[in-house]
Amino acid sequence: MELPFITLDVFTRTRFRGNPLAVVTIPASLPNKPTQQQKQAIAREFNLSETVFIHDVPDPAADRSRRIDIFLTSAEIPFAGHPTIGAAVALLRSGAADHDSENQQPPVTELVTKAGRIAVVRTGADSASATVPHNVHLHAKTLTAHAGIFAADLQPSEDVRRLELDAPVFSLVKGVTFALVELPSLEMLAHVAVGPVEFKPEGFLDDGWQQGFIGRFYYVRTGDSTVDDDGVPVVRLRTRMVAEGFEDPATGAASSCLAAYLSTQGRDKQTTPTRRYDFTQGVEMGKESSIRVDVSLKDGALDTVLLAGPAVQVMRGTITVE
Repeated sequence: MELPFITLDVFTRTRFRGNPLAVVTIPASLPNKPTQQQKQAIAREFNLSETVFIHDVPDPAADRSRRIDIFLTSAEIPFAGHPTIGAAVALLRSGAADHDSENQQPPVTELVTKAGRIAVVRTGADSASATVPHNVHLHAKTLTAHAGIFAADLQPSEDVRRLELDAPVFSLVKGVTFALVELPSLEMLAHVAVGPVEFKPEGFLDDGWQQGFIGRFYYVRTGDSTVDDDGVPVVRLRTRMVAEGFEDPATGAASSCLAAYLSTQGRDKQTTPTRRYDFTQGVEMGKESSIRVDVSLKDGALDTVLLAGPAVQVMRGTITVE
């Protein structure tokens, strides 16, 4: 079995910055598709934070949606931001989203994930936006209450650790949860450390939500402004995302989660129909990334979360699966 792949650096236009992603295509013509175990083995082989599998369709001219599967090195997850944007840009690069010239396929307008259907739109030659599925929930407990975790297992900086233990724990969808840790300065953000601690959802998250991934997302507010053309308020933040044993240079799901939290739960809830969040992440890793999230409310409640950003191709090849 031969599977074509590319790698992209997502949320950047500069190679070797942003968040690397492997995008593997499963051709519609294959008589046998890769199994769950084979897809997991491929993700482990790439050893990136995520690998996404795009299921091709027999008739691209008639079908404008693509099913995607998103894998960590250890498990499949229902949604992640940079694989979604990366998959959308990969489809743009294949010509599937540009039908100006003869024989071009019509644009792909939807990605189908385990978390739901995601509308995607081309925003530039190398960029896309995605309407993020959401089913947000603020959990009752903070990391202070997590069984089996001791304060000494967390951040070595006492000031960071104190804020981390009391931070709100918020889910974007079931299975994608973050402790949202606001820090007062970039200096304190620079002191965030990566450790081996893993947070288990069982017995910690609220009933009905005890599944999936829990990360820690640290952020500093760096400024506010407005978009001149339409007066949309903009919040600028610097962020870092840490999970068990690794740091992610660009995290679309965490950015979407934090934006949804700040707009609906934070101390300065959104009062305008739309608010924009511009995130800068990965600076401390030498992999600076830029992520944009627009949050729209309807009748005071969360309506849409729009994630946007660019991606640049780095590698191309073929995977042999036996």
